[in-house]
Amino acid sequence: MHQDPDAPGRPAHRPSRRAEIVRGATTAFSRLTYAEATVEEVAVECGVAPTAVYYHFGGKEELFDQAFASCLEGFSASIDHIRGNAETLNEQVLREVIYAGWAWWRTHPVEARFLTLHLGGATPQSRRTYEAWQERHAQRAFDYLAESERPPRSSRKAREQYASKLMAFNFLNQLLTTAQTTWIDGPLSRLPVARLEVALADILVPVMMGTEQPAPS
Repeated sequence: MHQDPDAPGRPAHRPSRRAEIVRGATTAFSRLTYAEATVEEVAVECGVAPTAVYYHFGGKEELFDQAFASCLEGFSASIDHIRGNAETLNEQVLREVIYAGWAWWRTHPVEARFLTLHLGGATPQSRRTYEAWQERHAQRAFDYLAESERPPRSSRKAREQYASKLMAFNFLNQLLTTAQTTWIDGPLSRLPVARLEVALADILVPVMMGTEQPAPS
């Protein structure tokens, strides 16, 4: 049958609710551990039926993995914005990166609570995602060093320096997470954010750069 070209078209296909469900899962997992949360609770958070969740995701594990990766990507995007606009990566830019990470934590409290509650991941895939994320950021720490301070990648010195950077990044991550969590819910919430940012950067920049702080006079 010939369709009248002036007749109303078929209703547009409803866009996928995948992103909406991931946001709901992030909220649910920010309140409950992976073991405690259920697909039904995620569905309630999104205002959809559980069957809608299963239509887009294979189950709770896949949903958690996607929400976890999305939170890490959001945090990284805030840092990438600073790095991408810097002419040269140096100590000052590293300090700005730390400030940006702190700002993301403050302006994304749901995602921050999610990552705090499930730091390191809660499933095999999310743990692999976290390890890859850590390694990527640890390797990028070398970008802040002068070319003359970067050893050849295949050398023993490079491997030792990389191990040192990875340890420094882990220290940075743990310290920031602890400070930011206690700022959200604990005694640090009474302190001005600007003072905390500067104090943390004063500790972390020398650790990441491998430089020594001058002795107090």
